[in-house]
Amino acid sequence: MKTTSYKISRELAEAGFKAETDFYWAKWNEGDPELVHAKDGTPPLIEKVLAWDLETILEALPESVKFHNKSAWFEMDKNFIIYEFTDEDNTCLFDFHKQENESLADTAARLWLELKKKKII
Repeated sequence: MKTTSYKISRELAEAGFKAETDFYWAKWNEGDPELVHAKDGTPPLIEKVLAWDLETILEALPESVKFHNKSAWFEMDKNFIIYEFTDEDNTCLFDFHKQENESLADTAARLWLELKKKKII
């Protein structure tokens, strides 16, 4: 199962993302973090950062957004996620795409972070 990367997971945690998950990034020492399942036993950790899958993040995104003549639409397939936010003149306020070599879980997480930053959610 693909989860959010360590970097994106940290950003989500810092932004207050709340959702249940059985996965987390574990750091035992100065090396790179390792993805661990909650049922796996681990020695004392330097750091533990929750990691989420695509489905969990999609469930946390708003189904639709409309306010003050502004609207948003969402489109996704196995290769991309697009979230476009337009104003009353249909001017695109932001257009959100999957980056090269990025998992869809990270793309959806970046989208959630952007919506949170813009105070849409």
